[in-house]
Amino acid sequence: MSVTHRKATPATCRLALAIHMGLFTLLAGEGLAYADERRGTSAQSRTQAFDIPEQPLKQAVEQFVQLTGVTLLYDNRLLAGLRSTALKGSYTAQAALGQIISGHPLILRHGENGHLSLVPRPGAVDGGALELDMIDISADADTPAKAGDWVYHEPRGVSHISRRMIDNRPPRHSADMLEESTGVYTAVNQRDPGLSVNIRGVQDYGRVNMNIDGMRQNFNVSGHQQRNGVILVDPEMVAGVDIEKGTQAGQGGAGVLGGIATFRTFQASDFLQDGKDVGGRVRVGHGIGKLGNGTHFNGSGVLAIGDERGDILLGVSERRFGDYRAGNNNDRRLGEQLGSRNLSEETFRKWLASDVDFMDGANRSQMLKFGLNLPNDQRIQASYLRISADGATAGPLLGQPFAGYIRINRDRMNVQNYALDYSYQPENPLVDVQAKAYFVDTRLARWNKGHEASKDSGNAIAPFDSLYRTSTWGMQLQNVARFDHGNHGQSRWTVGGEVFHDNFSPQSDFKPAKNQDTTPLIIGATPEGNRAMASVFNRWQYEYGGWLTADAGFRYDQFRAYGESHSTRYEYPPVGFHYYRKRPVEHRDNVDVSGGRWSPNFGLGIKPGVEWAQLYASWGRGWRPPSVTEMFMSGSPHSRGGSALLFPNPTLEPESSTNWELGLNIFKRSMLVAGDRFAMKVNYFDTRIDNMMFLMLEVIPPRTDPYGRFANLANVNNQKQVRYRGVEYQLDYDLERVYANFTYTRLIGQNTFCGPSHFMGGATKAISAPHSEKYLFLNDAEANKEVRCNFIVGNATYTPADKGSVTLGARFFEKKLDVGLRARYSAGYGKDLDKGANRQRWDLAAWPSYIAYDLYGSYAVTKKLSAFLALENATDEAYFVPKADFENLAIARGRTLTGTLQYSF
Repeated sequence: MSVTHRKATPATCRLALAIHMGLFTLLAGEGLAYADERRGTSAQSRTQAFDIPEQPLKQAVEQFVQLTGVTLLYDNRLLAGLRSTALKGSYTAQAALGQIISGHPLILRHGENGHLSLVPRPGAVDGGALELDMIDISADADTPAKAGDWVYHEPRGVSHISRRMIDNRPPRHSADMLEESTGVYTAVNQRDPGLSVNIRGVQDYGRVNMNIDGMRQNFNVSGHQQRNGVILVDPEMVAGVDIEKGTQAGQGGAGVLGGIATFRTFQASDFLQDGKDVGGRVRVGHGIGKLGNGTHFNGSGVLAIGDERGDILLGVSERRFGDYRAGNNNDRRLGEQLGSRNLSEETFRKWLASDVDFMDGANRSQMLKFGLNLPNDQRIQASYLRISADGATAGPLLGQPFAGYIRINRDRMNVQNYALDYSYQPENPLVDVQAKAYFVDTRLARWNKGHEASKDSGNAIAPFDSLYRTSTWGMQLQNVARFDHGNHGQSRWTVGGEVFHDNFSPQSDFKPAKNQDTTPLIIGATPEGNRAMASVFNRWQYEYGGWLTADAGFRYDQFRAYGESHSTRYEYPPVGFHYYRKRPVEHRDNVDVSGGRWSPNFGLGIKPGVEWAQLYASWGRGWRPPSVTEMFMSGSPHSRGGSALLFPNPTLEPESSTNWELGLNIFKRSMLVAGDRFAMKVNYFDTRIDNMMFLMLEVIPPRTDPYGRFANLANVNNQKQVRYRGVEYQLDYDLERVYANFTYTRLIGQNTFCGPSHFMGGATKAISAPHSEKYLFLNDAEANKEVRCNFIVGNATYTPADKGSVTLGARFFEKKLDVGLRARYSAGYGKDLDKGANRQRWDLAAWPSYIAYDLYGSYAVTKKLSAFLALENATDEAYFVPKADFENLAIARGRTLTGTLQYSF
């Protein structure tokens, strides 16, 4: 049969591309996939930049055709169950395709009309090479492939947030990008631009590796335990977000229990498609009228220049926000304690109706990437990314009447990321080397309000400045070797390692009040210290017959933490007879601890007789040593003094986890009608953590009075096993004209946190000596065994609430217009918030259930110019995002309309 070629004119190029992309993922296993030619053989001979990650081979081939536009014929059966080789650098189309399929029994064949064919290597299948018949493919099956389709082919828990998803809901806070991802939560503080990622209930202190292009963001300032570790990321510079859930046997898995959140910034290859030498985009956005609701200028520009020798990427952005109005509908779901509603309905109403103050600020980013394509299939790239943002801590003055907000501190956060990447990807299937060296410097400059009082009272504290700095350097190296076992399948062996080092160095010019007998070490909540981790990993992955995948891996992690442990304790005298007199004893100890552990991981995926479904299971162990903050935090957490004291605990044991996962993938075309696309991913997960560290209240330092412990705090290991289990659902249906998406995450059960009262031992009891004024002081072995439960401070108290989302959309005018409705749901915490003991629970009152609705639309005015509109919280709901900072009360935005223009070139 003959093939009818349809040349794409400039006016129809984008539509043609979307149509042809659908031809590569037709589910009919016996059919052929065909990519139409847009530029003929010239596309094969010209060098262009590529950045195609490792993924199922079928998806990689589709992405290759999208970038090059060459004609390609292949049989779907040849690619089933195979994975591609990662491709990064400048290649001709033929060389690039050869790299993608390297390690597999496939060869390229040139046709008479200039097209390329993928055929089996002679002898690779019974009967020799498979003869390809040219066939006509009708346009009724032209459903486009989506950027995140690869997640439905991965036999493990993964999620992907595409650039398109980010554009459909312009983020005010970077946490907005993640709200629709299954199993992913964020502890949001609307005034703090820092993002804290929670995966399947696990967060804080590096349990989740939050990184930008592989560079770990380990900055930490401890407050009231809502966000112990944040990442500053600019949505305008993000090309996509990948979430890997659970423990990992590969790169980035050191010290990880919950998973890896990778924010990928733009690369030059994202804009130098179709062989262009210059590309980029300019975006300008703003709130619209009164519905702008504190959303001011939002703009960015990205320019990429490159050829076969290398490329340069320049990017800048600025985002400005102001005070906004909160939602007002359905406020009865909020608990009575919130906004002093239990005391005055009028106060509550004025608080809810007023603008949320101290939200003003600016976020700015600058990005530079310079890449060189070296001889012998090598590439080196130097990168620089700087992000700065404003923040504050403020609270409402809920008197009668409502008196507005008061700002407690003002922040300016600045992050500078430096990276040097190297890759060596020859045609040898045994060599695929990736290496990275990076340095991340994060600084938070904080102005603190101090404490106003009369000069004669001795309680006045002048405003003061603090500087929190975290410096992280790291190195990564790995190689992927691919093996062809002929009729017995294919395998990959990944071996590598990483090392990173964190240095925490806080400063403050705080001067205590006259009445403070000791200087509160307010910066001690984020103490000075160092921690280093080194890790080696080894992973083997095997694929057979397109229906079986198996992998096994292990890693070894080693850590070292060192610094000074400092505390002042009012201690009893030593063991023996003494007068009953406690005395202040200052403890300054140099601490240097280390340790290591092996962690295995296994996985299995099976297609049960059909190409479109896959069952999978995985099991793995994880290990996380204590962080600098958990070990060394000390002093008073409040500048105004008070009885609260933090004590260091250098005796903390590392955490260890066991992770189970069972899942189902479905990816099928023409399921209900010809040309539709249905995808589904369902996961059951079960994570169990031993020795989980948490901040415990009412602890007793060694040799101190057990009756004066009320406000003493220290990090301890949980004596109970912590368990996070649940189910994730992700469904996606696309019928070209209309589409729908559904996500839901259900977490099961709650946890109990129990810790030793005498967290470092050293319990002492005093016995009155007969006929003497002295006392006999003895070690109290029984008291050392005392364990108390539910004296925990922080977010870990609660398992994340169930959440979900539904998106319904439609495309018109040859898909130039895309409009949709999205509903976001959270089950909140508890029912009957105004009854019984719940009336006194501020945290529960701040996290009720809610449903918020958003509308969005985009229109391709021309091939290069697009317009976006987004109406967030269309019904003006009053709600808080669960696990938010209830002590920095900032209710979510009310109805907000924004518009954006984007010009791509």
